[in-house]
Amino acid sequence: MAAQRSSSDRPIVFPVSHFNIKEFPMGNKHAVEVTPQERADLVARARDLAVEFDRLGRQADEENLFPSELVPMYKDSGLPRLVIPKKYGGFGADVWTTALVEKELASYGDPGITLSFNMHHVMVGIFRNLLDEPARERLFRRIVETGDMLSGTLSEERAGISGLSDTTAVPDGNGGWTVNGKKNWATYVENADIIAFTAVITNDDGSLPDTFSEHADREAVFVIPAASAGLKIDRTWDTMSMRASGTQTLIFDNVSVPGEAYSGSYRNGLFGEIEWACFPFAGVYLGVGDRALRLATETLAKKNLGRTQEGEQKAVRDVGYVQYELGKALTELQAAEWAVRGTAEALFEGADASWNPHERPARVAIGKVAATEAAIRATDVALRLVGGSAIRRGLPLERVFRDARAGIYHPVNSGQTYDMIGRAALGFFG
Repeated sequence: MAAQRSSSDRPIVFPVSHFNIKEFPMGNKHAVEVTPQERADLVARARDLAVEFDRLGRQADEENLFPSELVPMYKDSGLPRLVIPKKYGGFGADVWTTALVEKELASYGDPGITLSFNMHHVMVGIFRNLLDEPARERLFRRIVETGDMLSGTLSEERAGISGLSDTTAVPDGNGGWTVNGKKNWATYVENADIIAFTAVITNDDGSLPDTFSEHADREAVFVIPAASAGLKIDRTWDTMSMRASGTQTLIFDNVSVPGEAYSGSYRNGLFGEIEWACFPFAGVYLGVGDRALRLATETLAKKNLGRTQEGEQKAVRDVGYVQYELGKALTELQAAEWAVRGTAEALFEGADASWNPHERPARVAIGKVAATEAAIRATDVALRLVGGSAIRRGLPLERVFRDARAGIYHPVNSGQTYDMIGRAALGFFG
């Protein structure tokens, strides 16, 4: 099955850059453009769209497919330009605003569908600083003018996002490359207009660099049209969680990639922008937890046990442990949201300028870790309190319970975060 559609035939042109890490002033990297009213308006826009997500969520989960009919609605909403700075015609959403929009879509809509559209915002956020200015302007203007959307295909089966790419880009002798390999976690890929991916630039003869450091230096990001010849989609997605996200496998079969598609160093560039993965993911899982506890509260407030040993018409809301467990879960979820917000405010203030750069990915991931872990606990509590009816397949709480479990895999995951922060505390990073 060939990769789908590009709504514009215009080429995506990016100047070839160096392989070294690009330096950006940390203090103004996350300047806030949106006003409180603009932020509220964007969240309200998401709430309106969430109605359509909710309408199709159960069917998408059952069919294990992303509902493509939502794409025109999403584009009409204007949300593809959510993260694009205002000077290019976007809404200029910062990491906190983006997290709130994702939370709204996941909570009142559907987590899996939200996760799929979320990939576009992750990649746009990363490219806000990774790309050179001419390339950034061309790409962002294209998204604003056409509504085109990105799929970012970065990880592979062997080691996920933390391992070096097995996908190779062999020099073709004309300034470009021939790319072969596959990406296992290609979210939104069947509806994408633009594909961003990572590959290791090999020696001229196709062999890999001898040392790890050189291998890492040559791991690059490329951006090409989704209609490029040689791109194929294998529908391998069949999971317990986030079934509606349609995260398929993307195969590169002798894909010709021009030199202009080179978009920067991956290890030394993209990881410096990892907050644009952490905060949108955090928003999705805050929404998962919020959805679970809201649905549970609505049920618990109305549920009556009838005649029991404790008396006539015993209401569930009057049971002490129900109040306690619900309150505890709500508290943990609120604390997680405050962790996301607090981390965002630290970035707005430029506090990360003083962080050890080796530890920075873990520091910006603290809110995301808090959100995913709180979502798992919230969905667990919701099922326990509502009772056996909650685990019937396809019902809202059963689905959200499953969806929460995908959060343990998104970068930077909990284990990696704890490890990096612990190593830094013990002096491993100097």
